[in-house]
Amino acid sequence: MLKIIDTNKNSAQKNMLIDQNLLDNLSNDPILHFYDWEETSLTYGYFIDIEKFLDLKKAKEKKLSIAKRPTGGGIVFHIWDIAFSFLMPKNNKNFFLDPLKNYQFVNEITLSSIKNFFLNDSELLKEEKVNEDINFFDSFCMAKPTKYDIVYKGKKILGAAQRRKKLGYLHQASICLVEPDITYLEEVLLEKNIAKAIKNSSFAIFDKGNIEEKRDIVKKSLIENFSKILS
Repeated sequence: MLKIIDTNKNSAQKNMLIDQNLLDNLSNDPILHFYDWEETSLTYGYFIDIEKFLDLKKAKEKKLSIAKRPTGGGIVFHIWDIAFSFLMPKNNKNFFLDPLKNYQFVNEITLSSIKNFFLNDSELLKEEKVNEDINFFDSFCMAKPTKYDIVYKGKKILGAAQRRKKLGYLHQASICLVEPDITYLEEVLLEKNIAKAIKNSSFAIFDKGNIEEKRDIVKKSLIENFSKILS
């Protein structure tokens, strides 16, 4: 039976700590975890050196809440997205030893949750091609699509990262809801061309509007579709 948890607004560090604790204490039931942010926030993958990419002084001035994720992946701004986590116990029939199959499983459910927000959902595709190039853009989740990300017309809608431990895996995801603010990105990033890459490579599933309302709409759809498969 799927458990649905909503821990509401917290600091970036507390949100990541909650996910870590859920993974460390995972029992027999899959968990869909929603959370929000007290301030504009940023999370980064376990192996990222954030000082190489972010103007920490400027980020502090703008009260950007920063935290390391318990998963891998790149840098994600939690300003124009909805973030959620999914935890799968290893004894579930939908748990796979191949991590890519786990990515595919979760992202296919996510795809079914958001495709109805498009005027022409037949153009919504999962990116199957792996780009083997290693460069600066790899450290930014929304700057470059990778295998099993969800893309629309070549632009990235969803980024995700996973970590597997003894009891199962944690899948952390971010869906782009409204267009990233390139001016804000240029102010806090050390490399200004990354701001343009994030904007140009991201596809927002809504026009600009009330972000809280957009999150609620997508959250309801995610609950419906994950429940359909896992309850």
